[in-house]
Amino acid sequence: MTGPSFDKDSPYGGQPGSGGPGQPYGQPYGQPQPYGQQPYGQQPGGFGGPSPYGGGPAGPRPGVVTAAAVVGIVWGGLGTLFGIIGLGLAFQLGALLGLIVLLSTALSIGLLVGGIQTLQGKSPKLLLLISYVAIGINVLSLIVSLVSEGGSAANGVLGFILPVVVVALLRQPKAKQYYASRGISY
Repeated sequence: MTGPSFDKDSPYGGQPGSGGPGQPYGQPYGQPQPYGQQPYGQQPGGFGGPSPYGGGPAGPRPGVVTAAAVVGIVWGGLGTLFGIIGLGLAFQLGALLGLIVLLSTALSIGLLVGGIQTLQGKSPKLLLLISYVAIGINVLSLIVSLVSEGGSAANGVLGFILPVVVVALLRQPKAKQYYASRGISY
């Protein structure tokens, strides 16, 4: 037979023009698609490409990104809470101490906001920037503590370690690949 098959058991649906494999219903087999139209059931962009609706490709957030965000949220939340509590007392003890506590509270708020943004899938730039600043301030604080009388290397070790952990987690290849697949560079 050289003509179209009208057999209901035919793989083409038994109708002329019902389309063949990979062809949409109602289009004769072998005819090209009109320009700019996708065949039925096929999504534009292919697997893993950007979503036409503005979101990133569906993929689970790596554990290293989640861990960095959670550390930022917890450390930032605790620092903000204790900073607000100690702010009034610090200014009563001296203006310099009050400014140091105010700066520390501002950094804690930045860690909190950066951690929340990172957990929401936004760029981790704020969390990284605040972590770098916290590392720098803690290194300076450690040096001042060691130089002054009665200083100890144990002062502020936790405040130094946690920002280093955040930076190390966000610099992992899995985190970089996750953000690169979403079109976010940091």
